[in-house]
Amino acid sequence: MRADPRHGPLPPEPATLLTEGRTMDAIKSLRESHGLGFRQARAWIEAHIADNPVLRVQLEAQQRARRRRLFAWFLLADGVIAALVIYYLFYLP
Repeated sequence: MRADPRHGPLPPEPATLLTEGRTMDAIKSLRESHGLGFRQARAWIEAHIADNPVLRVQLEAQQRARRRRLFAWFLLADGVIAALVIYYLFYLP
């Protein structure tokens, strides 16, 4: 995709959305502004990410942070459910 001459530099709005970590919003913005299909817009975004290794690392770090946060909430919810089940089984009857 790097050698594809069809992908020029991104317009400012999708580029800004990408730096914020909002990839889907960047694709939607690119689709609306240039009248592209989803696959074409995604290919343009992926080509831009492939050309910018710093952006790729930044997006990966943001994704890892989101996963850690989601996992922490999952553990918290799991602990609350386990505590409720233990309370129900041992203390209510």
